[in-house]
Amino acid sequence: MITLTPTERDIHRVLSTRAREADLAKPREACLTYKELGLLIDPEGHNSGMSRPPFRTLFPALGHVSMYEVEHGRPMLSALVVAQDSRVPGPGFVELARHLQLPVNDPDTYWADELVEVVRLWSAHDPVLLLDAAVDRLMSELGAIKAAVRRLGGA
Repeated sequence: MITLTPTERDIHRVLSTRAREADLAKPREACLTYKELGLLIDPEGHNSGMSRPPFRTLFPALGHVSMYEVEHGRPMLSALVVAQDSRVPGPGFVELARHLQLPVNDPDTYWADELVEVVRLWSAHDPVLLLDAAVDRLMSELGAIKAAVRRLGGA
C-alpha cells in the first residue's frame, strides 16, 4: 500500500480540486504546467526542485501520487500536469503508465483519454464513484489471490 508524504498529499489536493472544478466538455482547460503546480505546492520557492526546472523533487512526487491513484483504481491525476511549451505531459507520464502495466497503445490518445477520465471521475462530485473505484480494485486483487490459492490447492 502506498502512503503519500505531506507534499504528495498537497499535490493530490491541488490536482483533485482542479479536476473536481473542471468542465468535462473542456478537460484540457483543467491542465496546469509543472511550474504552476510547483508554485502552488511551494509558493515561497523553498524547495527549488519543486517549483523550478528541472523539477527534481516534483517529478517523483507527481509519479507517486499517480501510483497511489492507480493503486486505488482511479486514473492518473498527473494527466492534469503538462509542459509549458507543448501543453502535454512529459515522457515520464507514459513511462509510468507502462510501468504500471496500463494499456498504452498510442501515447497521445492514452493521455487524452486519461485526462477525460480524471475529470469525469472527480467532477462528478460523487464519493460513491471514488469508493467504488477502490473497491473494484480490491475485489480484482482478491479474485487473483483466490485463483492463485485454488491453483495451489489443486497442485
